[in-house]
Amino acid sequence: MLDVIGHGLIGPELIGQGVPQLLAASTERSVAVVLLAVVVVGWAMYVFVNIRQAKAEAGSEIELAPNRGRMPDDDELEGPRLEKVQAFGVLMLLVMALVLPVYWMLEGGRRSGAETAFSEDAANRGESLAAEQECTNCHGADLGGARFAPVVLDIGHQFVDTGSFIINTTWEGPSLDDVFTRFDTDAETLDETSEVRQILVYGRGVMPAWGLDGGGPLNDQQIDDLVAWLWREQISDEEAMERAATRKAAEQAANPDKSEGRVLFELNCARCHTPRWPGRGPAQLPNNGGTVDVLPGPPGAGRYGPSLNSVSLGRLFPEIEDHVAFIAAGAADNVPFGEFARLGNYGMPGFGRVLTEDEIRAIAEYERSLDPESQTAIEFERLREAGDDS
Repeated sequence: MLDVIGHGLIGPELIGQGVPQLLAASTERSVAVVLLAVVVVGWAMYVFVNIRQAKAEAGSEIELAPNRGRMPDDDELEGPRLEKVQAFGVLMLLVMALVLPVYWMLEGGRRSGAETAFSEDAANRGESLAAEQECTNCHGADLGGARFAPVVLDIGHQFVDTGSFIINTTWEGPSLDDVFTRFDTDAETLDETSEVRQILVYGRGVMPAWGLDGGGPLNDQQIDDLVAWLWREQISDEEAMERAATRKAAEQAANPDKSEGRVLFELNCARCHTPRWPGRGPAQLPNNGGTVDVLPGPPGAGRYGPSLNSVSLGRLFPEIEDHVAFIAAGAADNVPFGEFARLGNYGMPGFGRVLTEDEIRAIAEYERSLDPESQTAIEFERLREAGDDS
């Protein structure tokens, strides 16, 4: 678990989908209730049997000398007085026997409540910090993704006649309310996450680095608060799949000539694997205020991610089943996979919790159909039309 004092993330499992800790607390309560019942029943049986077996004890009083005050005699000391002391001791023992299980029964809830409070505080701080850093400008007020402008991008050699390759363009930020369906997909509690935190610290693609280690302005506590906030705001896998299906249906309706694999590739993969894809469309040139139309590069030719085509994928995944499995699971943390996955915790995401196996297979088939020579030829032709003879 992330350090409570250092990072303020006690009980992240109670944010969002944290079930295991609730189950553990419930188990503690159940055991405590059973033990409490056993103690109560046991003492009730003891009292009942003791009363049934008790009998009156005969005693006599001895007159004391006049010069001495009257003190209890042996019969009284060893009789009613002793029984009162013993009864008081038994009562105190009974109180301790009852209070300890009750305290234990309440301890799980008390601890869970404290963890919830710390976790909620961390998430609230993360939400405030996200508002200060204007994260929702890119990712949407509801974290469902947004489109905003301007963003400064270096798009390469498309506009050689302008004397500058820097443009201001719109950028479609990815959704964050389902980020844990793509990264840290095996994490069941917040303390098991690492990929999303790495992305925040070091950045990814156009997204800047926010952590001090990556050159950003936020310390570890603030990064942890942002992760806690993102964990709290996550939608369910079912909701994520439903949204993905809705987006696919809309794209297919608008582009009936495109195959299912191509539509899914453009919705989920082109951002990283197609040149200029995120910044496509009308853009402004900062140097003269003119406008240009940013054209996407050849499908799958590579950008933040590597080039995808029949040759590269055939070499990396001789069997399509391995290709499908890789798209579903993503790159393992700190494990290089062939030529693709870089070392680190923020490489290829997994889509197995958002897309169906058939949809992932359609993506793999489309990617394996791309021709590397065609990718190169398309780019050369575009550069030639732009006047770049180099």
